[in-house]
Amino acid sequence: MKKISICLAVLVMFGCFCFSQETSSSNEKIVLSVESAAEMAMQNNLSIQRQNLSLEQLKKKSTYSWNSVSPSLSASGSYGINLENDSTNWSISGSARLNFTPALFTSIKAAKLNYESGLTNFEDTKKTIEVNVRKAFFSLLLTKETLTLQNRNLETARQRYTSNRDKYKRGQLSELDMLNSQYAYESLKPAVESATINYENSVATFKQLLGISQETELELKGELADYVPSKEIKVTYNPDDLPTVKKINAQIESAKNSLLATRFTAYAPAFNASYSYGKGASSMMPDQINTTQSISLGFSLPLDGYLPWTNGALNIDAQKANLKDLELQLDNEKVNAKISVDKAIKSIKQAQSQLDLLKTNVELAKKTYDMTLAAYNHGTRDLLVLKNASDALFSARTNLQTQMYTLISLELDLENTLGLPFGSLGK
Repeated sequence: MKKISICLAVLVMFGCFCFSQETSSSNEKIVLSVESAAEMAMQNNLSIQRQNLSLEQLKKKSTYSWNSVSPSLSASGSYGINLENDSTNWSISGSARLNFTPALFTSIKAAKLNYESGLTNFEDTKKTIEVNVRKAFFSLLLTKETLTLQNRNLETARQRYTSNRDKYKRGQLSELDMLNSQYAYESLKPAVESATINYENSVATFKQLLGISQETELELKGELADYVPSKEIKVTYNPDDLPTVKKINAQIESAKNSLLATRFTAYAPAFNASYSYGKGASSMMPDQINTTQSISLGFSLPLDGYLPWTNGALNIDAQKANLKDLELQLDNEKVNAKISVDKAIKSIKQAQSQLDLLKTNVELAKKTYDMTLAAYNHGTRDLLVLKNASDALFSARTNLQTQMYTLISLELDLENTLGLPFGSLGK
């Protein structure tokens, strides 16, 4: 009994140790910069993992796209008993058949183009996830810094109320002024609580985007000001190098290949060859084994494609129209891309100019608040004037942080449009 108790104690201690280890690992704290957050998403995001599986299948199909010229092999055998005379017979045979059409070349190229398209889609998925991660990271910084400002305002209001309450107790302040300062303090609490909940919800969504456990504690590194473009953004680009233009060019190549495949189907001959070999014997003639061999060659030439009303001819016309439509889309996309890039650059310049004005507004609001606070402490300004100055300062700081986020987002969108590495502009 004593041995059993000792074993139970050891097991309990071991279980507690394991639980402690698991809890500590699940509550792991991670400090993230925007770069490390993007890298983590590339490794853990489920959408990227699913896209990678699809890409692997396309790669296999491209690697073995020649398999249609692999000969078709078959083998058969039989063994029989004649119940009338108890004689037996047996036979074995094998055959190989090979089909060849010019469409083989287009099917190989189609598999290669599909794999290349899969690579493009995979890169697009990674780009989309990365830009979303970066925007979410900066949005969290914005929410966090705004929440910090709100908490600072709340603490200032609390200190003001505490001071006014003490003055009221000493008979230096009216009850109305004291109650007004209390109301100003209490009215800020719901907004701070709501902002805190919104921040926590945004963090949960961000963790899902990164593909990490919700139990993991996150700490974001840096401030929005660290990521604001410090220089005027100037870009030079070739429209043919833009991701959207490249994608349409890939579609055009695929359409050309499909048109060629349709023409092969409508006009090109098909060839086939086969070889068969067999042996057989009967117990009626045990010394005689029959051997058979045969070779056949053939070809067929479709003629329907030469008639303009047949499906073959109509399919060729449809493929031509589709190719022409894609070429028109390409021309239009080059124009749209230039317009989009020009608009983005103008928006960034405007945002940078507004950012400078908002910085000046913060300085003026801060100076106004400091002067109003000094006047309030000397009794020459009432609480309402001080509260208005405090609200103006909070609004100016919030607007500045929001404009920083807007400018960073505009830069990310432009980099995404140009296919550039994120964070490379404005440095």
